[in-house]
Amino acid sequence: MQRRNTAQRLRVLGAIEALGHTTSEELIAYMSKNNSNVSLATIYRSLSTMIEDGQVRKLKLGDSLIYELVKEKHYHFVCLGCKSIYDVKQNDAINIPKELKDFQVEDCDLTFFGYCKNCKKI
Repeated sequence: MQRRNTAQRLRVLGAIEALGHTTSEELIAYMSKNNSNVSLATIYRSLSTMIEDGQVRKLKLGDSLIYELVKEKHYHFVCLGCKSIYDVKQNDAINIPKELKDFQVEDCDLTFFGYCKNCKKI
């Protein structure tokens, strides 16, 4: 059951959309800077509700918990240099490892780690 979006929840959703991939700390700082007048409790409650409703995903990328809007299935690339996170389009189905042949795999989350074009070592 999807709940109605309150004005505060819409502000949180808009901030996540503006930031792309964001930690809760970055989200709070962004909302404070933009005078959104939304309390910390409301931000965390909104995140929890939006995750339950399937509007937002919470990911563990490296050492960080990241929030992003739910959109088409994609992978991630995390730059070890500048810490930027990039969406990587999912083109093909993943070959499921032989060890999982007797399992029913429902989903797969894949993250690449390395250096972006600006940080890569030449």
